Amino acid sequence: MTSSVAAAGVRHPSPSRRSWLSRFEAMTTVHVTIAVAALFVALTFFIYWPLWPGDPHRIVGCACADPALQSWFLGWTPWAILHGHNPFFTTAMDYPRGVNLAANTLMPLLGVLFYPVTALLGATTTFSLLMWLAYPLSGLSAFHVVRSWSSSNVAGLLAGVLYGFSPYIVHQGYGHLNLTFVPLPPLIFYAVYKILVVHDGRARRRGAALGALVVAQYFISTEVLLTTALIVTLAGAAWVLFNLSRLRGAGLRYVADALGTALVVTVVALAYPVWFGLFGPNGIHVPYQGGVDNPYRADLLAPLFPTSLQYFATGSLRAIGNRLTNGQLAENGSYLGVPLVVTFLGLWLYNWRDRAIRVAGLIAVACWVVSLGPWLVVDARATTIPLPFDLLARLPGVGDALPVRLSLYVMFFVAVTVAMAAARHIDGLVHADAMGRPRHRALVGLVVAGLVVSIVAIAPVLPTTTQSTDGVTPSFFTTSEADAIPNAAVVLTYPYAYALYNQQPLLWQVDTDFRWRMLGAYASIPRSTPGGVVVSVFPWPQVPTTIARSLEYWESSGSRNRPSGPVPRVTRRLVTQARVYLHRNHVDAVVVDLATVDADPALRLFRAALGPPTIEGGVAAWTGLTSRGL
Repeated sequence: MTSSVAAAGVRHPSPSRRSWLSRFEAMTTVHVTIAVAALFVALTFFIYWPLWPGDPHRIVGCACADPALQSWFLGWTPWAILHGHNPFFTTAMDYPRGVNLAANTLMPLLGVLFYPVTALLGATTTFSLLMWLAYPLSGLSAFHVVRSWSSSNVAGLLAGVLYGFSPYIVHQGYGHLNLTFVPLPPLIFYAVYKILVVHDGRARRRGAALGALVVAQYFISTEVLLTTALIVTLAGAAWVLFNLSRLRGAGLRYVADALGTALVVTVVALAYPVWFGLFGPNGIHVPYQGGVDNPYRADLLAPLFPTSLQYFATGSLRAIGNRLTNGQLAENGSYLGVPLVVTFLGLWLYNWRDRAIRVAGLIAVACWVVSLGPWLVVDARATTIPLPFDLLARLPGVGDALPVRLSLYVMFFVAVTVAMAAARHIDGLVHADAMGRPRHRALVGLVVAGLVVSIVAIAPVLPTTTQSTDGVTPSFFTTSEADAIPNAAVVLTYPYAYALYNQQPLLWQVDTDFRWRMLGAYASIPRSTPGGVVVSVFPWPQVPTTIARSLEYWESSGSRNRPSGPVPRVTRRLVTQARVYLHRNHVDAVVVDLATVDADPALRLFRAALGPPTIEGGVAAWTGLTSRGL
């Protein structure tokens, strides 16, 4: 190369005179990975500030609801394995009926991998750490996949920023770890690409790698695996349809061997957890979210209007975007922004003859159409126009997918399209720079400017909500005072763990190393009704139901979801029912958090039923009830 340039009379510019673009493109894999990782870490610091990785005093979102439940899940799996319990089932919550955890968002892989953090600093710290890591790890995954496809560091960086810091991840980053931690879908797409298109390497090794990725994704999020599989199937079927000539003879045998191996790995690893989640105790084998009537769908205009979670936007535009989310702001990641939409369409159409760019753009558009849900919604008004998801939702398993969450894949394939198209133009500039003469600089400058504006347009509001965990758990549960509760004892807590109000007892249970079981729960639980089996996130009310209902009513003071009906009064009849309730459910301890709203009626009820409590560590506790014959 050098001799040919010299022979032509063209001087090769020194490295110091090359553009920053050329120098960045010339960086080695190790160096560019370090640089990109540092950038992603810095961006994540801004998003979650003042929370830092491993912060033991703050939690993403709140110490309630899904963050509390997912912290519980992260603590449960390693504890169950170490103590010889089935990790997919528990009576630690919703005693005595129990919860089928294989049918819930258990995330056992993350729980096991990060057990050292949980053991040292607690499950809430693990939850916040993983939420924090979701951004840079997801971005790095997209970076390496697109870098491999395009041979361009700049293209990889662009894809990593757009995917790893997309509105979908930012919105889910308010508390859904299982949906935010998405570094594996790009790797699954890449593994399928290697099998279907490239045919390099040993087929069975490629298949085993794909199977391992599928299994890992299942043990992080079954929903993300389901939607990833849906997109892979649609895209793979389309590719096969237009490339039948390439799947003959040796090519067909390669694909069959690889996919066969992936299937064997998947079936062997997942047969038991899938069966248990469907048909084990309290298994769930009926659709309970999604379906054709699902409100979680994207509005046709949603990609164009920012919501309150975007930083660079006017109040009027945010008001429009918020209206398009159907009241589910944190569930809507459909926003792309006008600059990115224009840049995507322009680069996609301009580079239409490039097969890879054309196919990636088509998949992005297909994902967007599916994300619109079963019928078209325009400006928050539903039409009667049916869309493809109306048919897809009737397929086994797909009915539980929420179409708006497919915005994850819309952004990924938009990012792939823009990044690979940009790489073509940037390559021309880098080549010209290496030859010492300008070429396409105006076009590349326009492309780079469009990409910068596109990235800025999707920038999230800073910082994302976090909450201090100090004081959430009464000191009773973090000191030796909790030893008054025997191992495996059944405990009735106030607040009563209930989906609409308080889930703090889940965190108390984690902090005491799952030593006791509780009445109440916040999990997906099947119920038999006259109309068939339904799935609820509310605990199964034990008889007499008036006790749980009274606790729920008192703790919901000030909530817009407060149950209707008269305020429960502490009467002699209710006191008698409390004694019956405690006896029938083998309750050995009652613990009332004195800081909980409307704790006074609960204290009066249990004082009347059980006598004076022990007041310590911020709680009123009655222990040893079974030994007293109650």
